[in-house]
Amino acid sequence: MEFDETMGLKNAQKKDVDLLGSEELRDPSITASKLLGQERAYFYDKFDPPFFILSRYEDVNGALLDAETYVEGFGNGPNFQPAQGILSDAPHHTFTRGLIQRDFLVKQISDLQPRLEEIVQELLDGVASKKIWDLHDELSFPLPVIIICEILGIPTDDIKKFKRWADASVANMCAEDPSEYADELAEMGAYILEQIHLKRKAGKSSDLLSVMALAKEDGEYMSDDELVSFAGQIFVAGNETTTSLISNLVWRLLTIGDLWNEFCRDEIDVDDAINESLRFDPPLLGLFKTTSRDVEVDGVTIPSNTKVMMHYGAANRDPQAFSEPNTFKLKRSGKKMLSFSVGLHVCIGRELAKLEARVTLTALRKRYPKLRLVNEGERVGPFLFWGRSKLPVTHQ
Repeated sequence: MEFDETMGLKNAQKKDVDLLGSEELRDPSITASKLLGQERAYFYDKFDPPFFILSRYEDVNGALLDAETYVEGFGNGPNFQPAQGILSDAPHHTFTRGLIQRDFLVKQISDLQPRLEEIVQELLDGVASKKIWDLHDELSFPLPVIIICEILGIPTDDIKKFKRWADASVANMCAEDPSEYADELAEMGAYILEQIHLKRKAGKSSDLLSVMALAKEDGEYMSDDELVSFAGQIFVAGNETTTSLISNLVWRLLTIGDLWNEFCRDEIDVDDAINESLRFDPPLLGLFKTTSRDVEVDGVTIPSNTKVMMHYGAANRDPQAFSEPNTFKLKRSGKKMLSFSVGLHVCIGRELAKLEARVTLTALRKRYPKLRLVNEGERVGPFLFWGRSKLPVTHQ
């Protein structure tokens, strides 16, 4: 039940980090190893604008808990963006998070399990007669899209359209020139705004988008621009991470030793597998904060108003926090992985993501125990994300 990932790691500490290079895009564990061999606050100048990277578990965890110094309100990507929706700081963040908190409580999430099981079975029915099918396109992507649309209260009649918008949103977040994705994002914004106007006209708050559309702060509705941004954030966050969590975990179980067969024989606890997958293959390799003041980290000064990447992928492999960090181990104790962040901005959808993965993996091993990879598929594009955009499999 263990896999020691050593591909390309030898002497990695002696090389400069290249987040956009083909080697590190193909295997971000190389990035993690390089960062952990560098200074604790690493200045990365291969991107415009340049930024700092924190990689040690202690530093990343501490920064995530210090919401006054490392602020959220300029976007979670390397570019500076206006504070809107959930990507804002107190007190506005408290207001926006409060609007959606109820729908993501443990009980509300647990109540979704029967519906999730129904969706998964429908998706698996759809590939039953196929010799080769794509696990990403036909299972791990549509499931979270359908359920987050149902939570928001918007139609699910065009999955391909949502896929295009989600891809544009995450690419925009990581791009040096975000204007490249303006047309797709404008189309998504127009669609969401139409849904918001329909919700306000109906005047009922039976779904999450209605709650958001009808909410008032200091007696005023949120602006259309902010509501569109807010709803878009929930839509993208509600599917992108879960999609890669499912795909990454199946990919590892099918490629490491006899893990898939052990999993199908109920010799592996699904929650152990999910937690280790999140540590070993975080769907988000990191997110950005912005410094509100000068910060000194081990003799390096990070200036005020500077972007800082919290590198979850490296922190999750810090040997000071995890024994045998480059080994895929299904039974772990000690530190908690940082893939969902911690503190004020901890991922609000983390329990939903884990439930979706649990339901999917449980159904998949029962329906298709002979599942195997056709090939390694393709990596998702943006450097900040880690998963498979294509993962062809067969169960025959």
